[in-house]
Amino acid sequence: MTETEIIEVVKSNMGAKRFSHTEGCVKMAEKLAVRWGADVALARRAAWLHDITKEMPYEHQLQLVDRHGIILSRTQKSEKIIHAFSGAAMAQHQLGEGEEVCGAIRWHTTARCGMTLLEKIIWLADLTEEGRTFDGVEKIRALASESLSDALICGFDMTLSVLINRGSEIDANMIEARNFELALRR
Repeated sequence: MTETEIIEVVKSNMGAKRFSHTEGCVKMAEKLAVRWGADVALARRAAWLHDITKEMPYEHQLQLVDRHGIILSRTQKSEKIIHAFSGAAMAQHQLGEGEEVCGAIRWHTTARCGMTLLEKIIWLADLTEEGRTFDGVEKIRALASESLSDALICGFDMTLSVLINRGSEIDANMIEARNFELALRR
């Protein structure tokens, strides 16, 4: 699919607010890809598609992952996380995207230990796109131009703090991703 075709599919699967967030994510992903030497075209594709199923009814997302044999943990089945897995399945099986793009979509919410460069870029682009205004986002944006690892750790720490303060469950992949990035610093 061309990028123009992807944009049309994305527009047809989300409302204006989510589409605006996605546009911001694409801009940030492109900026980070240029800065860190990643494939800009793949970063743009992954960013356009990262929330492709976010507004799909939960039951449809469950059916999509089940149809493609994706086994999810209990936390990955949560309404806040499942779209990453259903989105990766849709991107691969319905839109023909390759594993590099699908991996970035799959791990854009929880992250994972040993993320690829593209996965890191999409995780950070989703967190720091221009529409995000939470306390600390400017710090993560600044770090992302200096050190992906430092930006990830800061982003993980802020995200984990929010989840803990809300009393939310935490997917183990994020903790493992944080520990992995910390170990890289040593």
